[in-house]
Amino acid sequence: MPASAPPTLDARTVTWLGIGSIIGGGSIVLAGPAFAVAGPAALLAVVFNAALAALAAMALAELGARFPRSGGPYVFAQRVLGVEAAFAVGWLVAFASLAAAAVFALGFARFAVPIVASAAAALGIPLPAWTSALAAEVAVAVAAVFAYGHRLTRRPGVPPAALTIAKVVGMGALGAIGLVALGVRPEALAGFLTPPVAPGGAIGVVQAMGVLFIAFQGFAIVPALAGDVHDPARTLPRASLTAIAVATILYLPLFLATATAGLPDGSSLVEFAQASGATMVADAAANYLGDVGYVWVALVAVLATLTALEANLMGASQLARTMARDRTLPRPLARVDNRGVPRRAIATAAAFVAVLVVALPEVRTAGAAAGLIYLSVFALAHGLALLVRHRRPEGTPPFAAPGAPVTLWVGGLAAAAVALINAASVPAAGVAVLGWLLLGALVFIAALRRQARALDAELESAEPDVVALRGRRPLVLAPIANPLSAEGLVSVAHALSPPAVGRVTLLNVVRHGEASEIGLENAQRVLAASLRASFGLGLTPQALTTVADDAWDEIARVARTLDCESLLLGLSDLDDPATLERVDALIAAVRSDVVVLRAPAGWHLERCRKVVVPFAGRSDQERLRARVLASLARLSDPDVDLVRLLPADADAERCARARRDLERRVEHRHLGRVRCLATATDDPVEALATMAAQADLLVLGMPRRDVGHRALGGFAHAVAAATPPSCAVLLIHARG
Repeated sequence: MPASAPPTLDARTVTWLGIGSIIGGGSIVLAGPAFAVAGPAALLAVVFNAALAALAAMALAELGARFPRSGGPYVFAQRVLGVEAAFAVGWLVAFASLAAAAVFALGFARFAVPIVASAAAALGIPLPAWTSALAAEVAVAVAAVFAYGHRLTRRPGVPPAALTIAKVVGMGALGAIGLVALGVRPEALAGFLTPPVAPGGAIGVVQAMGVLFIAFQGFAIVPALAGDVHDPARTLPRASLTAIAVATILYLPLFLATATAGLPDGSSLVEFAQASGATMVADAAANYLGDVGYVWVALVAVLATLTALEANLMGASQLARTMARDRTLPRPLARVDNRGVPRRAIATAAAFVAVLVVALPEVRTAGAAAGLIYLSVFALAHGLALLVRHRRPEGTPPFAAPGAPVTLWVGGLAAAAVALINAASVPAAGVAVLGWLLLGALVFIAALRRQARALDAELESAEPDVVALRGRRPLVLAPIANPLSAEGLVSVAHALSPPAVGRVTLLNVVRHGEASEIGLENAQRVLAASLRASFGLGLTPQALTTVADDAWDEIARVARTLDCESLLLGLSDLDDPATLERVDALIAAVRSDVVVLRAPAGWHLERCRKVVVPFAGRSDQERLRARVLASLARLSDPDVDLVRLLPADADAERCARARRDLERRVEHRHLGRVRCLATATDDPVEALATMAAQADLLVLGMPRRDVGHRALGGFAHAVAAATPPSCAVLLIHARG
């Protein structure tokens, strides 16, 4: 793997980033919908959300300290659960960021349109009637999305601290003045506490939590930066909790002042919230500060929503770029310009946000969708932390969530419960999330799964600890009948088996007719040679000797019984039709990957210095081939030639395009020292045989089944037959 860049963010910078991300416009534009469903108990929703966020922050900080890589829940799911789960998490988190960006764009428009209308009226400029309709707000929101998307392509980077200070001071001063106004009119507090304090009951409080949760989700940027942070075990929990504490200290006074001093005389809080909607905080400020209060809130809201819009656009685009590099999103999204800006990812994110603004113009629906996803992902984060504790109990983690594992269970179950209740309470949000998941599943299965699984196999081979984190102990079964082939087979078994967690079983089958002294002596020689080669590689395999009438049937039986992941066969003759028929039957009888090795005596995988791998594009064997090549890079780091063979009439330009396409396919992959070649030839068999004559190993993929229903297809058979005996041939067949 390429070395990771050194951390660049200190604790102060990360803390400011967390505060700047969490203090967005969500608390202002979603206060009305929250009070509408929960009444005065919306303040309890703020407190409960702060507690949920703090628990989630500790779970994410524990994961970030264990795996100091940037990417947040997506990266954590990739390492603990695998590529499919990582895609689902990344796809959902991206949608949550997009939905949150839509909320902030709509919140900005909700304040910007009246401000423009008031300014036009003051200047005597007539405006069309449609500018006061919802369509005008949607148009302004879409314009803001594309404007900030364009800005990100021009001036990316960390937002200035001055913007964060302005948001904190503006919101804090407003809440402080509101409390002073409440002191002048203390009877407003008595009205606030008059039953029913929670007109919606417990369900209403939970609904308000779902609506308001995106006002707290911004802290998640802190663990998402784990790979760029100095001393993540100390910085991540402190910066996250600081951001959550600052947000809570700002939100509670503001909400209390809004629901008391800002409530018009004789009005019901729920009715006021329903009538005002996203502008409730501004309308309330106007009641205790006059027009200055409305303008104040409007300015703070515009600043907060625009900075939050920018942060979520950037977060979604950076996540898209990370997923594209992992092949769990289309590869073009990973490309950057000469300044390192992911322009395509930013443009794609902005386009999706614009679609959501049009499709979900109600702030509450978009906010509930974003909150629903973040709650679900944070519930998963607790589960991931518990899984890692269970699968890697040894040693002390760099940072442990306080009170774990109890707090991990409580936080995960609470977040899941709130998410489920809100999915039922706001059906449009639940439908939007479900539709997005179904779209993602179709995209992944149709276009991304093969490449993503191949890269995931490389990750497991390059970093064997990942296999243990996923709770797997893969077994390689290597039947050995000839002591002269033992060393080569054991070296390949070593490559196929992840160190420390993988297992190798060496099988020697003694036929009933050979159960004589000569047969038993041969079995002892095979066992001795196999163990000698294993000990030389630092392996401690299991050695198994069985007696059976038919060796091939016995190999299939043992493979099924042990449920091995890979079955490694050593064959000295790939031209014998009877042997190839038995190979076909064996492949059909087992549920394992099957690897066939034909190697000269004394050949050893870790002594390979040159490897040739024909690459035909879309291949059923991509995952297994990637695992083999990544293991080679880890063990011996040979020179690998990836070869694309084209028809003889292909000109130089077509060959160059094929080579560039091959280079893009292997970009950012853990394949070692790779050279990509594209060659035009009228005899591909001869071309590969010529290359193999200068190499130590030729890796060929066997098709699922060719037209003759043979595992070793005609082309692979011809290439293997033409390859000089001095070059080993490795034939790979991935299970379906």
